[in-house]
Amino acid sequence: MLKNATRGILEKRGKLVKALCIFVEKKPQAFIKLETFANSVSTETVRAVALKGRFVEKLPEIRKLAARAGNNPFKFLFLDQKGWAAAPISELRPFVKERSCEVLFTLMTSFLARFVDTETRADSYLKLFGRPGVLEVIRNLPKGTGEREEAAVREYCKSLREICGFRYVSEAVILDPQKEQVRYYLIFATNHPKGIAVFKNAELRAARLQDTVRYEAQIKKTGQDFLDFGDSVLPSSLALTLRNRYVLKAREKIALLLKTAGKSEVPYERLFCDAMSFPLVAPDDLINWLEKWQPDVKFKLDGSARRRKPSPDENDFIIVTNPAAI
Repeated sequence: MLKNATRGILEKRGKLVKALCIFVEKKPQAFIKLETFANSVSTETVRAVALKGRFVEKLPEIRKLAARAGNNPFKFLFLDQKGWAAAPISELRPFVKERSCEVLFTLMTSFLARFVDTETRADSYLKLFGRPGVLEVIRNLPKGTGEREEAAVREYCKSLREICGFRYVSEAVILDPQKEQVRYYLIFATNHPKGIAVFKNAELRAARLQDTVRYEAQIKKTGQDFLDFGDSVLPSSLALTLRNRYVLKAREKIALLLKTAGKSEVPYERLFCDAMSFPLVAPDDLINWLEKWQPDVKFKLDGSARRRKPSPDENDFIIVTNPAAI
């Protein structure tokens, strides 16, 4: 993917960009395979390096390698952690606080909820979230309802904004292909609205793929096909329940934002990023809400008058004319 990106920049902009890809693996056998792979794909334009150990332990070395890559290089961090103690947020902050950085985390909420009442694990939770009081918030929620897991994700997103300084954070929910339950969450943090737009597009495509995988798994398990709905595959009941809940929460958040804004202009990119922070909420959902609230809100779009659906552009605004009617 990095090779395609650097090639595309050279072809479209005539600019030669070099990239550095750093892999970190602590298991000895897995590291040997990873190092062999990194050496085999490394080129002069895209260099691949494998480091042996835990991610947080290798951060000083990673910082040095990143510094050699160029002056203030753009950094993308993907952290696929099975537990929750692998990347304390205080350790991450110095590495990701620059504006030219995006991060993607795998958060295994099943592990988080399982040990939340264990006092001996309290310190590890504090390190994960980096803020006092979070564990108490999660503990006060009922078990087995999914509320504890959602609260853990919400609080981690809050830490990425407040401690690491990211302007925008979004979530994606990944379901178990065999069961009606959440497997894990993906959390994406960025400082640019276009990052949220790209992540949301990928999330919605992945959600459709999940429906297909679950559909095929059910056929394999039962040996019985389901009704044919053409090219579409019906989402699971859990996916529908989650989407309905997140859409309602997102709509309430946007409505409150517009009501409290008074009779003024609200940047569309702010509405977009706030709405898209919720899993399974689509850009068309936001457009539908705004269109239903007309004429109490109006679109002020930059560029051609033909534009009907604003993208997250800094020159697009929503004008609130009657906050009480929203």
